[in-house]
Amino acid sequence: MQRAALRAAWGGRGARAPPARCFGSAPRPPPVLPADAEALRELRRRTGLPWVRCREALNRCGGDREEAERWLLRGAQQWGWDRLSLEEGGSRPPPTQGLVGVVRRGLAGAMVELSCDTDFVARTPQFQRLVELAALATMSHCQAAPPHLSEHLLGQEELEQLRVPGGGLLSEELALGRGLLAERVSLRHAGWLRVPRGGGAGFVGAYAHGWVPPREPVAMGTHGALVTGEVTAPPPPPPPALLEELGRQVAQHVVAFAPRELGTPEDPPGQEEGEGRLLAQPFLLRPGVSVGQELGARGGEGLRLRGFLRFRCGEEPLPHGLGGGGAAAAAGPTDRATDP
Repeated sequence: MQRAALRAAWGGRGARAPPARCFGSAPRPPPVLPADAEALRELRRRTGLPWVRCREALNRCGGDREEAERWLLRGAQQWGWDRLSLEEGGSRPPPTQGLVGVVRRGLAGAMVELSCDTDFVARTPQFQRLVELAALATMSHCQAAPPHLSEHLLGQEELEQLRVPGGGLLSEELALGRGLLAERVSLRHAGWLRVPRGGGAGFVGAYAHGWVPPREPVAMGTHGALVTGEVTAPPPPPPPALLEELGRQVAQHVVAFAPRELGTPEDPPGQEEGEGRLLAQPFLLRPGVSVGQELGARGGEGLRLRGFLRFRCGEEPLPHGLGGGGAAAAAGPTDRATDP
């Protein structure tokens, strides 16, 4: 009956059907030609942005893929800065997901914590590239620091001035990452430890724990630790391979036992589960002896830990971020390892 009524209203049996009514006001985008399809796929692969956004960029730039990519990246970076401005002073708690990145070069080690809102984003190559850039930028900060400093936890102003390999600001890369990933991305903590220059033989241990497969040059995980030690015995020092392995094992212990202070070699082995002195804690790989006793067994009286640094995603580090003792005497006010 409805069809008959419509035909009658439009002139009887042979009349054409009424025109379809369009409820959308936006014009349809022009079809993507086969020659442009490859450019669209490549643009999507290189930026990770939605197909519709990539298509819009190609249309705006007359099909020039490189110009479209530049246009998309400029927009994403500006969006990242705008989002950061909106977040500042907000009531949302800081994100607790993310990754810790650890890098070691010779007698120096650097570590960062880059946070995000979801574990999904933390698993993306784009986010892990940002972790790597942040760790390498922190290592560059360490290498440029005055020679008498042996440990440092970066403040907010220093974090904003970090530069990536190539000279650009890390903050610009983070803004771009925030725009591409459409999620909060922030460098929460960064610090470094090193054996003082001219201070004789020593070692730096680094360890990252989590689900990220081992990679170079920056190890990543949800937990990370750095430790430094010095060799006080007369020459010749222990073999470098022994010192490197010992440093890695002690850093692994720091990740697992979360000590609050270094302690002294004279501290008796702690019997309580909550022992907070590193040297008094039961050694992770040999529970029957303490960390201090293990050091003595490896190098006699000639091995001495100077300090440690531990990060865990979503967790505040120790006061000043550093659990040390020996290095504190040579450090400045903001570089001192203090007991909590």
